[in-house]
Amino acid sequence: MDRKIHVVINPASGKPQPILHTLNQVFRAAGVDWDISLTKQSGDAERFARQAAENGYAVVAAFGGDGTVMEVSRGLFGTSVPLAILPGGTANLMAVELGIPKNLEQAATIAANPESLLRWIDAGAIGETTFLLRVGTGFPARKVAYADRKMKDRWGLMAYTISAVKALGNSPKAAYRLTIDDREVECETPACQIYNAGNMGTPGVTAAKNIDVSDGLLDILALRETVLAGLLNRGAYSAERASEEELFYHWQARKITIEADPPQPVQVDGEVGWSTPVSVQVIPRAVSVIVQNTKEIS
Repeated sequence: MDRKIHVVINPASGKPQPILHTLNQVFRAAGVDWDISLTKQSGDAERFARQAAENGYAVVAAFGGDGTVMEVSRGLFGTSVPLAILPGGTANLMAVELGIPKNLEQAATIAANPESLLRWIDAGAIGETTFLLRVGTGFPARKVAYADRKMKDRWGLMAYTISAVKALGNSPKAAYRLTIDDREVECETPACQIYNAGNMGTPGVTAAKNIDVSDGLLDILALRETVLAGLLNRGAYSAERASEEELFYHWQARKITIEADPPQPVQVDGEVGWSTPVSVQVIPRAVSVIVQNTKEIS
């Protein structure tokens, strides 16, 4: 691997830390030629990544949260230039999904190591918007909306737990009609979520079995009608004891259309502003990502 890296940095992500000093230390020791771009507004990361690919960089790295990773990925769609993830956000779900450490020095070492592996991952599309993680309607969309920047800056990952408690009491069930590839199903649920990546922020913890970011399929989970009432009446312990089959309806598909009565809010990789009905489809092998070579792990 020709180790010429362009790093797209979102300076608004995460907590203050000596980003450039750490990158310089790692890349200089590895003999890497590197440059940076700093984002100021939405769309910058995608544009910088596309320009870096066109200018012949062998690797484009994203320092920031999952939103930054998604933007940089968009700039690399349709190219053979791999993405390196340097986790710097609140949740860093895609990094956890792919086994990339949250420690910046360790993540940069993986990006600079010519023995690191490439893994092709899928993306999803909802209209003209692409995503790497998930699309959520109902409860998950309200949870994201409540976890605003001020709350995340103060509480970090705990912000999502706080917002979830608030959203639990404000997510009545709706009547859903789902078109899953060529078949239709109906269900009543307070929450419906489409997963490309299933990781929940902790290594090994996933929303459901068999969710694979590289399988060319999307997974749709609909919370069963009785689960939310159980959470409100008996607490999280009741859900922890339940099996996946007791918690969710689970389907896999390449294309999914979601309709709901009444219409429900929709979040896409942590961004809100959509509403049902929506149509979502998979983009197989959308981008390659530099991941750790497990043979190098002692």
